[in-house]
Amino acid sequence: MGDIVVSIVAKLAEYTVGPILHHAQYLCCFNNIAGNLPNAKEELELTRNSVKERVEEAIMRTEIIEPAVEKWLKDVEKVLEEVHMLQERISEVSKSYFRRQFQYFLTKKIARKIEKMAQLNHNSKFDPFSKIAELPGMKYYSSKDFVLFKSRESTYENLLEALKDKSVSMIGLVGLGGSGKTTLAKEVGKKAEELKLFEKVVMATVSQTPNIRSIQLQIVDNLGLKFVEESEEGRAQRLSERLRTGTTLLILDDVWENLDFEAIGIPYNENNKGCGVLLTTRSREVCISMQCQTIIELNLLTGEEAWDLFKLNANITGESPYVLKGVATKIVDECKGLPIAIVTVGSTLKGKTFEEWESALSRLEDSKPLDIPKGLRSPYACLQLSYDNLTNQLAKSLFLLCSIFPEDHEIDLEDLFRFGKGMGLTGTFGTMVKARREMQTAVSILIDSFLLLQASKKERVKMHDMVRDVALWIASERGQAILASTGMDPRMLIEDETIKDKRAISLWDLKNGQLLDDDQLNCPSLEILLFHSPKVAFEVSNACFERLKMIKILAFLTSSYKWGSWWTKIPSYRNLSLPQSIESLKYLHTLCLRGYQLGDISILESLKALEILDLRGSSFIELPNGIASLKKLKLLDLFHCFLQTKNAYEVIGRCLQLNELYLYINSYAYEESPHNISFSRLERYVLIYKMYPWHLPTDMLEEHRPTRALCIDGFNASVQSFISLPIKDFFQKAEYLELRYLKGGYKNVIPSMDPQGMNHLIFLKLEYCPEIECLFDSTNVDPLQTEDAFFSLVILRLSQLDNLEEVFHDPSSRCSLKSLEILNIDYCRQLYNISFPKNSKLCHLKVLRIYNCPMLTFIFKPSIVQTLELLEEVRISECYELKHIIEEVEEGSVDYVSSQSHTSLMLPKLGTLTIRRCQGLEYIFPMCCAHGLASLEELDIEECNELKYVFGNEKEHDLRVYQHQSHRQTKVDINLLYLGELHLKSLPNLVEIWPKYCHPRLPNLEKLICQNCPRLSNFFLHMAVIDSNLQPDTTPMEKDILWLVATMFHQLNDQTIAPELKDVLKLKYLNLNDIVGVKGLFKFQISEPGSIRELVPLNMGLVDLTLFDLPELKFIWKGPTNFLSLQMLDMIYVNGCPKLKTIFSPTIVRSLPMLKTLRISNCEELEHIFDSGDSEEFKCLYTCSQQVCFPNLEWIEVENCNKLKCLFYNFVAGHFPSLADLDIADCSQLEKIFAFEHEAGDDGQEGTAKDGEQVLLRNLTHINFTSLPNFKEIHHGFKLTNNFEQTITDCPKYAPSLYLYPEEEMEWSGECSSD
Repeated sequence: MGDIVVSIVAKLAEYTVGPILHHAQYLCCFNNIAGNLPNAKEELELTRNSVKERVEEAIMRTEIIEPAVEKWLKDVEKVLEEVHMLQERISEVSKSYFRRQFQYFLTKKIARKIEKMAQLNHNSKFDPFSKIAELPGMKYYSSKDFVLFKSRESTYENLLEALKDKSVSMIGLVGLGGSGKTTLAKEVGKKAEELKLFEKVVMATVSQTPNIRSIQLQIVDNLGLKFVEESEEGRAQRLSERLRTGTTLLILDDVWENLDFEAIGIPYNENNKGCGVLLTTRSREVCISMQCQTIIELNLLTGEEAWDLFKLNANITGESPYVLKGVATKIVDECKGLPIAIVTVGSTLKGKTFEEWESALSRLEDSKPLDIPKGLRSPYACLQLSYDNLTNQLAKSLFLLCSIFPEDHEIDLEDLFRFGKGMGLTGTFGTMVKARREMQTAVSILIDSFLLLQASKKERVKMHDMVRDVALWIASERGQAILASTGMDPRMLIEDETIKDKRAISLWDLKNGQLLDDDQLNCPSLEILLFHSPKVAFEVSNACFERLKMIKILAFLTSSYKWGSWWTKIPSYRNLSLPQSIESLKYLHTLCLRGYQLGDISILESLKALEILDLRGSSFIELPNGIASLKKLKLLDLFHCFLQTKNAYEVIGRCLQLNELYLYINSYAYEESPHNISFSRLERYVLIYKMYPWHLPTDMLEEHRPTRALCIDGFNASVQSFISLPIKDFFQKAEYLELRYLKGGYKNVIPSMDPQGMNHLIFLKLEYCPEIECLFDSTNVDPLQTEDAFFSLVILRLSQLDNLEEVFHDPSSRCSLKSLEILNIDYCRQLYNISFPKNSKLCHLKVLRIYNCPMLTFIFKPSIVQTLELLEEVRISECYELKHIIEEVEEGSVDYVSSQSHTSLMLPKLGTLTIRRCQGLEYIFPMCCAHGLASLEELDIEECNELKYVFGNEKEHDLRVYQHQSHRQTKVDINLLYLGELHLKSLPNLVEIWPKYCHPRLPNLEKLICQNCPRLSNFFLHMAVIDSNLQPDTTPMEKDILWLVATMFHQLNDQTIAPELKDVLKLKYLNLNDIVGVKGLFKFQISEPGSIRELVPLNMGLVDLTLFDLPELKFIWKGPTNFLSLQMLDMIYVNGCPKLKTIFSPTIVRSLPMLKTLRISNCEELEHIFDSGDSEEFKCLYTCSQQVCFPNLEWIEVENCNKLKCLFYNFVAGHFPSLADLDIADCSQLEKIFAFEHEAGDDGQEGTAKDGEQVLLRNLTHINFTSLPNFKEIHHGFKLTNNFEQTITDCPKYAPSLYLYPEEEMEWSGECSSD
């Protein structure tokens, strides 16, 4: 118990005595405690300074200071400031009257500060103290020199859209070296970072020789990640885990080959797109091999953009000398839109003298590289990297070979092959087929690497001028120097000291054909010699080739390779005589002599090494017999040649060594085609026999370049003997076959010509073959012998086949047409059925054209229509017995498809449908097709006398049947969303376009022509457009108005306008003729009419308005005042609208700036052309208007409008500055043409209004007035001008002589009747 008491007492002492002593210390130990303050302060300051030094060191290491350190420093500064204030108060203690009390409180504060400073000192050991700062990432890259040119905006936007697409994880940006891919990728990355499309955007340069460790380090540096692993695999796994955390965009720049993402640590193609990849490359093949989901090509700059970029880098300003700008524009043109060339050349020339600019231009024009200062990236070195990176040796060789062609030249691949084969380039050995295949692969590599560009035609390529310069430079550096020049005089070659080192000389567009005399052309290593001129003959001396022993390719050309436009007879100024010395060219592989009069060419027999002989478009005496003995000759081109003798077919028949033969001799147009020619080694051929030049299929040959083509006019061999003829192989292996006037009892093509099915055939054209009854007849085919016939057929054209009854007679369905894309049939007068094989899938058919097949009754069976997935164009005309486009079949038939299944018959790609002069056609498509026309853009139906409906058959137009089948009363939408043009002409029995229960939607209709459709009820043209914000029943549906537009917007502009109203405003061309029941065209209803004066006029796109014979029409436009503006209206013609009282109602703004022609006739009730209405506010609006209302109106014609008293009220003369012609006739009440708001007064001031307004119509030069009994004047004070013609007939009150200038002798013709 005592212990407890002692413990309690001790505890009480602790809680009472301790604090008392503590407070006593504040009273007794002031000096002692205050003396400790400076020491504590100094110690804390030392610590603070040490921490600050560490902070500065960390900042210098670009580290970020931990927040705890920054807070500590702030706390220290605050405490030290408070200590400083305490020290000032200590010095004032002795002066205080309450000194003891003051000391107590001050000592207490000092003690606490000392304790606080001690605590801060104690807490100055930080771990961590700082951390490595995150790199700035994309912000590091400057945008000061970046210009987003207009031509690149779409590329920029496409890249951003691809980055936003979560389904796309790999994007390739591809383009020519130096085209700006890296710069654009940086800007897109910055934008993606700014838009927060990714949490991190990281860029890494890959380069030609990828270094995995380097790529990894570039990525982790920007991610703030530290590798602890040493192995590449371990680092890859660590990086992969990091990239799967959050979202990251990796921009991999300058990729040259397929990257191993797993080795680097990049997660590949993950659906959540945690890591997206944008790569830049010069090779499309890289994008494909890396499975880029989106490949975006960066094109070169336009001419204007290139000039702007050059000015920026060369410091060209408005104050720069004119001559300097002239040189500068030529330099820019040489750069051909390549950014690196523009920037580098511009920067190189900045501040240089005019002479240096001219020197630079000269070097660029001569394809010589400029001297690029250090620090600037050479475009030549940049482009050479693309060449050096090529692994295909043939691609490298072809790249250099392309530089022999002139700048901007479209290189035909056939020329490239023939020259490349002649050079014996690596990869061109072996058969011609193999060589062509290798060359095509090499060309594709060059195109994918952007070292070649696709030209305007698929068989041609181009070379960028700067790339061509690099090719010439590389060839020179590698000892393969090329001289390629345009317009050079060949005699200048003697002055070129470097000529002896050239491997190739190509001179283009020569104006002088005189080659060097004697043996002055000393080029011992020359392998290619090419001369081109469309206008001059060449004079070749006998000694010219004496010192050119190594020549492999010799070419004299009037044009590049082509199929058309050859002269039938070569003009005399294109003579070319071959010298005897040509026989010394022992290594000559390719000889091209195109478009010349060659005379005797027997010397060619001596060219034993010759592989390619190209005489295309030339004329000569005869084909030498010795050509057959040239064992190495693989290709003979005699297309469009003219021979004086008839031995060619016989010589060619002995050239069994040939792999390729191109034969059309226009001087043999009357010669029968040989039947006994056979070539076992022939791989490619174009053989045209007995055909006039104007019948040649040159367009097809140029566009499609078939491997094997046979065209024969008048082939005459019996069916029985055909199978034994050697020529049959040409028929059966042909890709293109054209036969005209075929004789010999051929009722079909298959099996008569090929029981195997002609499965090589791609193009087939038959014309004037009167014995053909069907194309394919499977009834006489051995099913075990015949494959699916016409398996490869793409284009089929049948014309003037008088006995053709069926195209395909194929009950056993042995004919396959799955490749067919174009089918043309015309003038086959006995054709009653195309008879597509019942199991054929026309899934590639795009174009169907059928003309003048009067016995044809239908086109497709329903089952076939379901396969027409790609059909784009259908044109049918003059098929008088055609009843249905899609045959109607009985329910239960194998071809029956229910019309209630709206998705069963679809023509999703059909864009153009034209039906003309098909007199028996009752309707166009059943309703099941109408729902599938998602792409229809143009519908044109003309002169179909029996046509009652466009969509839907008789049964489908029966409302009772529809209601019974559907058990509902709702409307059925027909969404023709892309229909822009609807033409209905001369359809006397057309009753309805679509059934009554249908609601058409035509949001893009711009052109509506409806002519001579007298039975067509207005109801079925009626297009009510109701704002989606309104209930349909809030607006009465007036069935006699074509367009009824209702909207609830009270303040309309482009931003707030309803989509339904926008659809109506798109209409550009409206032509209506002979339609009964139309009372109005456009009626606009606004739900809040009290706000009319706030309306902004809406612009309607109408350009051409023609209205004929609309007997019930009462108005064209009706709506709020000043509601519509017709800014684009060019012509209006109104005729035969007897109930129409006004043309332009107050709804229309009276300024028509584009109107040129105004024609009105036979409108008996017409009172006003422009109705100003009764609103005083409206009249006031125009009374003071000085706006030019009709600045382009040139011609006004008005006839038979007997209630018109004046054409134009309340206008000023300045509204008609261009008016030139006035034709007015048969208007019994007309008194004047213009009642201008300002007219000349009675003071005789003619030509000037009271306020100075000119009232003369100074451009009016022609007047024709007829039968105007009340007409008095054109306008008050009107004066005639010079060169004025007028014809006045039966206008008794009009006295034009009163208005002639008295001082001028005016001549006018016509009559003027008087009382």
